[in-house]
This record gives sequence, structure tokens and C-alpha cells, in this order.
Amino acid sequence: MKNQPEWWDPYSCQPYKMKDEDKPRSGFGNIWEYTKVAGSNLVGLPAIAYQYLTLRKSPSNSPADQFAGLSIALDAQYENAMIEMVEELGVKQLLIRIPSWDTDALDNYVRFIERFPDNEFIINILQSRDSVNNLELWQTQVSDIISSTQHLTKTYWIGNAVNRTKWGCVHSGQALDLQESVEALRAEYPDLKLLGSSIIDFEPLLSWRTLWNFRDYHLEGNAALLYVNRRHSPYGTQYGIFDLENKLRLAKAMTKLSNRCDDSLWITETNWPLLNTKPYTPNSGNPTRTVDEETQAKYLKWYYQIAWQTGWVDRVYWWQLINPGYGLVDHREGSLRKMPSYYALKDIVDGELALPPKLD
Repeated sequence: MKNQPEWWDPYSCQPYKMKDEDKPRSGFGNIWEYTKVAGSNLVGLPAIAYQYLTLRKSPSNSPADQFAGLSIALDAQYENAMIEMVEELGVKQLLIRIPSWDTDALDNYVRFIERFPDNEFIINILQSRDSVNNLELWQTQVSDIISSTQHLTKTYWIGNAVNRTKWGCVHSGQALDLQESVEALRAEYPDLKLLGSSIIDFEPLLSWRTLWNFRDYHLEGNAALLYVNRRHSPYGTQYGIFDLENKLRLAKAMTKLSNRCDDSLWITETNWPLLNTKPYTPNSGNPTRTVDEETQAKYLKWYYQIAWQTGWVDRVYWWQLINPGYGLVDHREGSLRKMPSYYALKDIVDGELALPPKLD
């Protein structure tokens, strides 16, 4: 990232956690938006419950190399190595982030993506507080990114973790403002395929608000950053019943009922942070929220296998290839060490999607 702002953590690749005194204060806009969130969920609850209870599993028809995706990041030092590893893994679907504040470096991103001619890309356009405060600037930046990369992809995932204040949005209404601003670009770029919602973790009330509303935008897919690491394994439950499968069931039910989104569910980001990898791990590093390398590899397989076997998910992307805190490859010693999760993903791409998860 060329223009790295002071609030960006280069180790965990996300904004630093905000101090309480730095967070924007709640006001009428927040209260009014919370009212809309509550109202939309009350209205939608009967239909969501029915859809959730009647949804049936059916294994996906997607080939493994189309279903299993991987995120990579611009890094000139490891560029050649990344090309070799992507080819070795057999992954065809790649995802790359382009920050809205880094448009001066667009030539570097374009050149990097062009080095993967056999892969399909999704571009995740990152927002900031400046994006929320200046929608005209945001729209211009997004347009610049699309204009520079439209020969490489037509699929853009708009926003990231919009339910986390440190990413710029104080409430979900501001996330919808960002999405509407991008929707206005369709007249200029008619072939766009836009993914959105962009809710991180399991927060169904906010997910429904971004999928069912009367704002002016349309999504070709629901992009969910569905992390489950706080429940340990994909079989760990939240609220007593929501393991990974049931979280996917609910996400799919909402996606099917959405009036803003096609019936297409994408897991655009997931991983398990690793023990003793501060400052690279994006959480506290506490053992209740992190795992060792062998466990990460096992959980990676389970996640992909469960998602594929439900038939409810179009694609799952692991975040990301090179990062010692949560990725597949450790670069801390000045060389690249492929961790067990690297080989686990290769097994998935090679055909282990259809195998039942091994619970050992």
C-alpha cells in the first residue's frame, strides 16, 4: 500500500482498534438507523424463520478450483513467489483489496493483477472515514479503480467490515450510502457485477438491514465476512444453535429473501488467527480466540467442506496467502515458510471438498 494512513495497521492489514474517546459520538442519526434495523427485522422475521426451517442441503456443483478462493496482497518483495504458490495450490479464484485512498498506486495494482492471467479476480474496494464524510470523493475513487481495472475483472466487492466503526461507518445507514454511491456508476460501467452487504462476523440483524431495505442499489451477490474463530471450530455454536452450517443456513435464507440482492451467497473472507503471532494476529492473541498451526489447517478443511456440502455458498475466500498471523505462509524469518494450512487448502482444491469432515 503506497499511501498508508496513520490509522492503518500494516501487520494485521486493517485499521487500528479505535480508542473510546476517538469514536464518533452517537446522535439522532444513529438512533434513527437502529430503529430501522429493528423495524426491518421485525417485519422480516416470519419469512426468514420459514425460509430458514425449510431450506435443504444439496452439495454444490462447483468444481473445487472454482469454489475455493484465496486473497493475495500487493507485495513486490514476494511477487514471484506468490505467482508460483498460486499455481502450486491450483487456486483459480483470487481476491485483492484496493484501498480507496490508494488510487495513486493503481498502476502497481494493475501490473500485479496482470501477472496472473490464468486467474479470475474479485477486487475489494476499501472504504475509510473520509469515504463516509465525502461521498463524492468516494464515488470518484471507486470510479477511478473500476476504470483502471475493468479490463481485468467485472466483479467488485464494495466495502469491508462496514459494521465496525474503525472502518469508517458509524451505523449501517452510512454503509448503505456508500453502496448507493457506487450503484450510480452502473450507467458508466454497465457490465459491473457488484457484491455487498459486507458485514463481518455473525450479526444477522445488520445483515438483514443491508439485504432488505428501500435504498437505491442492487447486488449480484451477498458478500459475507463470516468468521467463526471465536467459537473455536466450525462446529462450535453461538447462541446455542448457530454453528457454521446454521449460520450459513440463516445467511442463505436472508439472501434468498433479499430485495436488494440476487440469490447468491459469497464468503469473501474467513480465517483462524494463530497463537503467538502478535502483532500480526488481528485479535488479542488470547488462546480462546487463536489456534496452533495444525488446528488452523484442520479447521480450514472443515470450513470449506461444510460450506460446499450445504450447496448454499457460491465461493469461499481465505484471507490471506502470506501473513504469519492468520495466513497460509509465514514470512517473519526473511524467507517463506508454508504452514500446514497451505497444504490443507491444496488438498481442498485437489478434491477433498466432497469428503466428510474428519472430527479428530
